[in-house]
This record gives sequence, C-alpha cells and structure tokens, in this order.
Amino acid sequence: MGNNKDDLISLSFPDDLKWSSDETGISSLKKLYQFVNNECDQAIRWYFTKRQTKKFFGYVFRIGAIFAITISGVIPILGEIFETDGVPKLSPGWAAVALAVAAFFISLDRFGGYTSGWIRYIRTGQILNKLQSDFKIEWEKQMLILQGEQPNIEVIKQTIDICKDFLAQVNSTVVGETDQWAQDFQKVLHELENEAKEKVDNCNQRNDKARY
Repeated sequence: MGNNKDDLISLSFPDDLKWSSDETGISSLKKLYQFVNNECDQAIRWYFTKRQTKKFFGYVFRIGAIFAITISGVIPILGEIFETDGVPKLSPGWAAVALAVAAFFISLDRFGGYTSGWIRYIRTGQILNKLQSDFKIEWEKQMLILQGEQPNIEVIKQTIDICKDFLAQVNSTVVGETDQWAQDFQKVLHELENEAKEKVDNCNQRNDKARY
C-alpha cells in the first residue's frame, strides 16, 4: 500500500521466496511476514496521517457553522436593543445571511467528507492496529512450533495461510472504508443536486408569479 503520499499502493511482492523443509523455508516465511506486516504498517500510517487534514478542516467548518448560527440568533436581539426611532440599526436580514453562511460551511464539510472522514479514518486505523496485533501473536505461536525442529511442510503451509488471511483482512478493511467513502460522497452529491434543483424551481416559480 505503497510509498505514494496520496494513494494506497501495494508494495512489491518478494520474488525470492524458496520453499523447502529446511532453514531456507523459514527464511522465506520471515520475508513473507515482513511483506504483509509492512503492508499493514503502510496502511496504518496512511490513515493516521491523513486524518490530521480531515480533522483540521472538519473543525474549521463545524466551528464556523456554529459561530454563524450563533450570530444569526444574536442579530435580531441586537436589532431590538439598538434602535433609532423604532428602526433597528442592525437589519434582521443579516440573520438570514449568517444562516446561509452556516449552511455553506456545513455543505463544504459534508461534500469534502472532513468530519465523517476523520472519524472513519480513526476507526479504520484502530481496526488495522488490532488486526496487526492479533497477527503478530499468531505468528509467534507458529514460530514456537517451528523452533528447534526440522521445518514441517504442513506447518509452513499453515503459516503461509496465516499471512494470507491477515493480508486479506487488511485489504478488506481498506476496501470497506473506501466503499463507505464512495457511498457517503454519492449520497451528499445527490442531496446537493436535489437542493440546487429545488432552489432553481422555487426561483422560477417566483419569477413566474412576478410576471403576472
């Protein structure tokens, strides 16, 4: 899952593995272990690094939305407090502007998937951490079986299967997170398109009424 800073790209599979009932087989097992463990390490680092950007923009947009909503509630009150000849110095219309700004911040957050992505990245990183911990313990158990004995082909095959299952779980976790991102993005995009269409229809209706 690679060295590219933007994408998860699989590392090159070791091409010098040799299997036999001797130390050569054990050495190949260790190379295979290193490969699958590095794959998981790369994914974990990617998720915990990328979550920082998601967290930052999520906070900025959410705090901006909260601030704008608060301002929209304060504007009418200030208008009543500061009046000149019964006319508020601060037009209530600015409350609608503040609400529009809040909606804009929330839409940006949802469209970019910042808050949801931040949470999703944390959960995925934690799942990968747990998978890796379980794999390392299972690996040590297999090494204990092989220690001090002539390597058995069946045990070597079993150890290879453990590596295979672990890598499959890692890839499945990454694919699952990607699928969730795609579903969330399509959902938000569909909602934004519907909102835009509704506003256009409302605008057209107002224009039609104005003509008559």
